[in-house]
Amino acid sequence: MAIVAVTGDIGAGKSTAAKLIAERLKCPLIDADKITAELWRDGNVREIFVSRWGNEILNPQGEIIKSEISRQIFFDKDEYNFCNSVLHPLIMKELRLRSERAETENLVLEIPLLFEACKSRPKWINKIIYITACFEVRAKRCLEQRGWSVEELKRRESFLLPSDKKISMSDLFIDNDYSFEYLEDKCRWTCTA
Repeated sequence: MAIVAVTGDIGAGKSTAAKLIAERLKCPLIDADKITAELWRDGNVREIFVSRWGNEILNPQGEIIKSEISRQIFFDKDEYNFCNSVLHPLIMKELRLRSERAETENLVLEIPLLFEACKSRPKWINKIIYITACFEVRAKRCLEQRGWSVEELKRRESFLLPSDKKISMSDLFIDNDYSFEYLEDKCRWTCTA
């Protein structure tokens, strides 16, 4: 089985690229963000964070409020590191388990924080594709799709590893500054590389 991981910069188009690659390879796509959402609903995980940050991170139904988590972690490096120390091992373990259980020739994993989670290249992943775009393009996408200001994007990126370091640990990278057709063509080429 060939396991392809798609990662990259915030607002670069990782999700679109991962879907295109999975379609081209005619294989399943596993999204790390969906696993993260499942973990936030897990009672044991939720309790770890409530113990640390209090009930204000919960809505009246007892569910995690994503914006409250962001407020906790994207203003304090220690809290960011704490959150990652709990979630990243669980996410990577689940991704690996699901990959091992997959009954398919190929598999695509979308892992936005792959290198932040692993610090190096996981040996069980065969190919890593990094999606990037210039800051202006990403800032525009983040404003349109997430309502983030330029300052918010810069603040969040300050918590991440430098892009050039992550690109150097990847097998290929796709510059997604251009049209959807351009990205589609690059993803098609990437599947044969």
